[in-house]
Amino acid sequence: MELAIALGWGGWVVVLVAALVFGVAAQLIGETRTGYEWLVDGIAFALGAIIASEFVIGWRASEPVWDGLALLPAVLGGLVLGVIVEIIVRYGTGGRYTTHQRPTPA
Repeated sequence: MELAIALGWGGWVVVLVAALVFGVAAQLIGETRTGYEWLVDGIAFALGAIIASEFVIGWRASEPVWDGLALLPAVLGGLVLGVIVEIIVRYGTGGRYTTHQRPTPA
C-alpha cells in the first residue's frame, strides 16, 4: 500500500487559508494567555484536514473534490483536530473562553 498526497497547489492553498482563518478565529474568542495560540491551532487544523482528505481512504470518494482536496472530509477533520488542540492549549496555558473578570476578594 502506497501512501501519497495527491493535492495540487490549489488544494494546498485552500488548506493553508482555512487553517489561518481557523487559527485567527480561535485566537479572537475569549481570553488567551499567549500570542501564538493561533499558530498551534492552525497547524492542528491543517494536519486534521490533510489526514482526513488524503489518508482516510474511505473518505477520498466524497464530493466535492477540488484540486485533489476532498473538501467535506478536510473541513470535518480540520475542525475535529483543531478544536481538540484549541481546548487543550487554551486551558493548558491558563486562558478561558469568557472575558468577564472574576470578582476579587476585598
